[in-house]
Amino acid sequence: SLASRRPERIRAGILTNPWFSPGATGMVAAANQPIPDPFELKSDGSHLVELHSKRSGWLDSELNFRVVQTEMAYLINRRRRYAQGINIEGGGDYDFTSTVGAIADERERNGGGPKFLCIRGEACAALFDSYGLEGTNRFDEACEMLIGGDNRRGDRVETLGGEKSTLNLVNQMPEEFAAACNHFLSNL
Repeated sequence: SLASRRPERIRAGILTNPWFSPGATGMVAAANQPIPDPFELKSDGSHLVELHSKRSGWLDSELNFRVVQTEMAYLINRRRRYAQGINIEGGGDYDFTSTVGAIADERERNGGGPKFLCIRGEACAALFDSYGLEGTNRFDEACEMLIGGDNRRGDRVETLGGEKSTLNLVNQMPEEFAAACNHFLSNL
């Protein structure tokens, strides 16, 4: 989103498991049953202290405040989805096409613009495939829209494999993820 609004300020971007699903309106639960939410609101407000305490030992106060704010927004939205039996946000809720179009337009005008690395988790794509969501195709299409077929610009697509190559690559495969990012960034 930032790269589309201010492409002149962005040198590179790294996307993990980018997803493009035109026309998607969100996941609908098969059984239409609420999903139990493990996050519990506590009458004394201690749930807020728990959110703050998770990272307070290694994040400075300002950054931790922003992280807690983001996590609270996520948890509020998740509570709404779970109550409806929906456990995955809709892929079409974000206007990926317009965002990518703005980046491509800037690249065309300037002959430059940010370079991108798309990292896809093989197990994540397979999981989406197993749900009938064409994960492999959707990830490939998102990467193709963003970087096109011309890798001479320095854009790259990396696929990490193995059982830990899930949606959360940053935490499940930190060494492999960091190596892919470092290789990309060192060649800017």
